[in-house]
Amino acid sequence: MKASREATSIPSQTDASRSTNAPVPSSPADQPPTKPPGGGISLSGFGDVFRIKDFRRLFWGQAASALGDWVGTLAFISAAQRLQPHQPAAVAIVLILQLIPAFFATPIGGVLSDRWDRKKIMVSADLIRFALILVVPFLPHIGVLYGIAFAQACFSLVFLPARDASVPNVVQQHHLEAANAMVMASSYGGIPLSGPIFALLAWTGMHFPLAVNGHHLFMGHPEAFAFFFDAVTFLVSAAMIQRMTLGMVQHADENGAEGFFTSVKEGVDYIRDRPLLRGLAYSCGVAMLGGGVLFALGVGYVHQTLKGGDVQFGFLMGIFGAGMLGGFLISQFKPPGGVKWMVRIALLTMGSVLIVMGIFPVIWIAYGLASVFGASFSTAVIVAMSAVQGRSDDQHRGRVMAVVHMLFRIALSVGALAAAGIASAVPNGGLNLPILHFHPDKNQVAIMIAGVLIALGILTVRGKPGPEEAEFAEKL
Repeated sequence: MKASREATSIPSQTDASRSTNAPVPSSPADQPPTKPPGGGISLSGFGDVFRIKDFRRLFWGQAASALGDWVGTLAFISAAQRLQPHQPAAVAIVLILQLIPAFFATPIGGVLSDRWDRKKIMVSADLIRFALILVVPFLPHIGVLYGIAFAQACFSLVFLPARDASVPNVVQQHHLEAANAMVMASSYGGIPLSGPIFALLAWTGMHFPLAVNGHHLFMGHPEAFAFFFDAVTFLVSAAMIQRMTLGMVQHADENGAEGFFTSVKEGVDYIRDRPLLRGLAYSCGVAMLGGGVLFALGVGYVHQTLKGGDVQFGFLMGIFGAGMLGGFLISQFKPPGGVKWMVRIALLTMGSVLIVMGIFPVIWIAYGLASVFGASFSTAVIVAMSAVQGRSDDQHRGRVMAVVHMLFRIALSVGALAAAGIASAVPNGGLNLPILHFHPDKNQVAIMIAGVLIALGILTVRGKPGPEEAEFAEKL
């Protein structure tokens, strides 16, 4: 896309002053210079994006709250296990309650982010989550734990569409891949730190108790300090976002005049009527499907198929995470064939990796392929999401990103459940294919079938730009 067209994605201060509904970007001095067109890979986008003051605030706020979220997830799991020690389903219920809101909270968040001030939505969601998490240690009942886990997930899904819809108002369109890579890094970068932090906070609660009138407050609730840590990180995020400069949504008054279900339908129709946008949104879901397969079968594959243990599984997931970091860099590549081919190659690679892992159950091969899978996974998600953001107008972007996040969670759940279901359907002894001299166990069969389906996901990226998408055609 020509520089003059790219410039239209961030209105000038003069244009913004003409309408109170126009998004207000960072100051011109804060914005990096327009990147000249051309192929190849450039990592300068990371530095350019991080020089934008508002993006730095969003990044550090998200890094803090995401770290708190991962620590909080461990605290929820630990508390559920402690409150229901002989009920293995207690932990599963906590995780399920965090997935259910995707079906209704995400559309609500999308509609609100196209009607209201997105900054106020994000700050309010952070403050509400702070209050919810803060009270968990004082109400040690499993029903309360379930309720708060559910409510916290609801407000998280209201927050996300507003956040992702705001990114194109902070950075220029040709820097969306770099911005999304950094946002994704801030969201997942806390995983390696969450376990040690949770352990330290639990130890602190046991050895340095808070007491009132001689009565220990949290001796029986070792995860209390982890919940407090999680709550404080939401305050940090709210403080950072409050300092950002974001204007009102374009045509917010028009969106507000619509009924709720009409507004949701309009957002879905917006994607459906644009073939390329629809294909890119579907491809995000296919990538998350692969993530669900890995999470569902990873433990069984390492323990039963590779004859490894928790240490080997930890290494496998760590290498997967390192591969994701590589994908953050690969996503900055500007291929001559456009982002459609980049997404297709990433999905095909993900599927191929799972097929090879199923055929060759060797630990060192699994380690090497885990890094490739991680790189392909993050590349597909970042490139497809950036393209969806860049080609959605501000009036509909909140609802569009809500649909994408809903697809994320549905695909993650479907991938995990389907993979586990396929594995359960295969006999414990696996399959016997004497003609091929191949005897795959149930994990291998499920992984290979999942690999084929994900590789076929390249067919989802097939739409051509419609009449409304002509401006974006050059870049794709």
